[in-house]
Amino acid sequence: MGDHMRLRNININNFKYNPMTLQDKIHHANEIANAIQRGATTYTYDNASLSLPAPQVAGTMTQQRSYAMGKAMELIEHLTRI
Repeated sequence: MGDHMRLRNININNFKYNPMTLQDKIHHANEIANAIQRGATTYTYDNASLSLPAPQVAGTMTQQRSYAMGKAMELIEHLTRI
C-alpha cells in the first residue's frame, strides 16, 4: 500500500452529513495539519473522531508541513464522502 493512509477508528455514531464549503475544508485541513504536527492522535469534527497519523519528524519544516497538509486533505476528502 505504500504511502496510502489507512483511516483507523472513524467513529461515525450519530454523524449527520453536513456538507463543507471550500472555506470549511481549508479551515479544517489547517487545523488537522496543526494537530498532526503537534503529535495529536485524534481530531473530532461534528461527532466524527478521526485517528491521525504520526507526524513526519525528518526533513525540513516545509517538508513536514507538506506531509501534514497532504494527510489532512486525505482525511477531509474521506470525511466529506461519508
